[in-house]
Amino acid sequence: MKGKRKPERAFSIFILILAVAVFFPGRSFALLQMKLQPLMSVYATGNGGLDAPEGVACSSNLHEIVITDAGHSRLLKYNFENDKLNGVKEIKLPQVTYPLRVQLDSKGEIFVLDGKTRKIARLGPEGTFEGYIEPTGLPEPAAFVPKSFKIGPDGDIYILDIMGERVIVLGPDGKFIRQVPFPQDAGFMCDLAVDPTGRIILSDGPRAVLYAAAADAKAFTPLTGSLHEYIDFPANITTDQNGIIYVDDLNGGSVILIGKDGSFQGRRLGLGWNEGLLYFPEQICLDGDGHLLIADRENNRVQIFKIIH
Repeated sequence: MKGKRKPERAFSIFILILAVAVFFPGRSFALLQMKLQPLMSVYATGNGGLDAPEGVACSSNLHEIVITDAGHSRLLKYNFENDKLNGVKEIKLPQVTYPLRVQLDSKGEIFVLDGKTRKIARLGPEGTFEGYIEPTGLPEPAAFVPKSFKIGPDGDIYILDIMGERVIVLGPDGKFIRQVPFPQDAGFMCDLAVDPTGRIILSDGPRAVLYAAAADAKAFTPLTGSLHEYIDFPANITTDQNGIIYVDDLNGGSVILIGKDGSFQGRRLGLGWNEGLLYFPEQICLDGDGHLLIADRENNRVQIFKIIH
């Protein structure tokens, strides 16, 4: 009897995999199995607790993270390596009094969006103020109001301009490269991401739709239909090295996964206050070492999750 059980078990596993392929077409079995395991939360430093943090940025090659703490007009920079946080550095500058969104480039430079001035400041790796991003050669409208921004794989700066209803692409030196207008039938664009191919992805919160524009495209097209079946208000987004899109649900406290073809790949986490749950999540990032970081705004913390496949 023992000799017969192994073939039966193998056949059962085959049937299970076949069922996944049939009932979840286009979905990756690895993504279906993927879990987000809570690793740690950042609540406070020696100078006080976080106050409604909205931004977190990751750096895979430098093993650094930066958190925005707008309530205390500061940035917090950590070394994050081997699943441990070390060496917090507090950065407070008169030019950045209400930091919201933050990004790190491959050289360790810090880019931060100030919520009061609506300007993007460039800081050196040690937190020294180097100036604001002032585009040169920008076509009309010459003024812009950034809602969010991202640093692309090649160092280009992608700005979500809600006043001009467009995405502006600048070189690392601030020179204008191109712009892509928002879709005409869009609702309100909350965030953007740039995948490894240079494709730009937008999240439309009210309509729960993602749009995409290839690196050489002049317009956005829908990447998904309405995602309201899976998510209430898709806000902040990021992508991994395989083009998988991570989207946080501002109202529902969850994270959904979208394939690079726009297919729904799963929903993780949920609304709440305990560790591993979210309450009005904001900026998210992937560090390239198998971690997802989420600015858990109304829980006054940044949560770090380990991605388990």
